Amino acid sequence: MERYTSIDDIIMRICTQRRHKRLWKNFQVKLRKRIPGTAVDVWLEGNTLNLSQSGACIRTNSWPSFKVEEFTQLTFLLPPDFTGKDAPVELHGSAIVKRVDSARKSIAVEFINELREFKSNMW
Repeated sequence: MERYTSIDDIIMRICTQRRHKRLWKNFQVKLRKRIPGTAVDVWLEGNTLNLSQSGACIRTNSWPSFKVEEFTQLTFLLPPDFTGKDAPVELHGSAIVKRVDSARKSIAVEFINELREFKSNMW
């Protein structure tokens, strides 16, 4: 298994040959969702079906609650065997939902900012 040295290196390796080459790997994801009509946010769980530098397809049991063009914040958990680090790496960013796919029980999101390494205890 190839080891990566930095978060930038991880993202750049995803996108080496094509503009938006996809990495077909399963990573845990937390998605932040506002409950309609309230000021309350909840964190929903999912797993990536694929990931690229510009976005991701995420399978989640909560897919029906998302709407196209809805804003969400997300955190990806990259395991040590992928990053080569001693502990899992969390990447945090914001995205817009571009597709809700009932057949795959998933949502497709487009990142609106660069994913950044983030430290928390959310897992």
